[in-house]
Amino acid sequence: MCQTLKSLNRVLLVFSLMAISVVSACRTGGGSASAKMLASLLDTADVTLIRQVPLEFGTHHVQGLDVTERFYFVTSVDRKQKRAWLFKMNRQDGRLNLKKNLTEGLLIHPGGMQYDGRYVWVPNAEYRRESRTMIHGIDPNSLEIRRSFEVNDHIGAVASDGKGFLYGVNWDAKHFYAWDFDGVQLEKIASPTSAAYQDIKFCAGKLLCSGLKDGQSAIDIIDPDTWSLIKRIDLPPDRWKTSLSREGMAFDGNLYFLPDDGPDSRILIFALR
Repeated sequence: MCQTLKSLNRVLLVFSLMAISVVSACRTGGGSASAKMLASLLDTADVTLIRQVPLEFGTHHVQGLDVTERFYFVTSVDRKQKRAWLFKMNRQDGRLNLKKNLTEGLLIHPGGMQYDGRYVWVPNAEYRRESRTMIHGIDPNSLEIRRSFEVNDHIGAVASDGKGFLYGVNWDAKHFYAWDFDGVQLEKIASPTSAAYQDIKFCAGKLLCSGLKDGQSAIDIIDPDTWSLIKRIDLPPDRWKTSLSREGMAFDGNLYFLPDDGPDSRILIFALR
């Protein structure tokens, strides 16, 4: 799609969806709070571990992570039972609050996700590349599915701007996608970085993309208007069982990672320096 038509579609959708209630942090498309958070990430030179939150239940093979003021949301695939799960946990103690079985036939692989103030947007794909995905907008309270559309590819992570647009990456992040909330594809473009992203978040007009580049854990900040890399943040050398950015990532001024599978999953929280 040409840039002019893409921009026009964005303007029309933003006006039609202005009634959507969106909360703070990176779950808004702009605003001073999210702009300050993004600026702090752009300025950071390092991160330091400040807390660990053990998840004391069977998290299986974890995939995605997001955080709100009260809750953690985690996606996971039970490879043995071939089940897709969305978990909702209390932020205070990491205890399980609610869970949702997202399994639908061969769709057993939920991925990286984002809560945008109204929905938790979760992709659930077949467990193979170049396959099929249902992208769901899920009520954060009940975990009931409120919106859905299908994509003919394996989408490994999605992010929402909270105003009517979604972004996604496929298996190993070979391509980025953009859709509206009804599933109309606006763009598909080759990745500008060749990094393998596992989780992505929209923040103040930019995409925060967490994954591996040449075996190194990193977060890339990408401008979705130009699809250019703005900054790469190399994460600390791995001192954990697996690479820090192997799976789930979230950001609310601090960085959150969930690299390990159950039964010993831990959310690792880092402050910016």
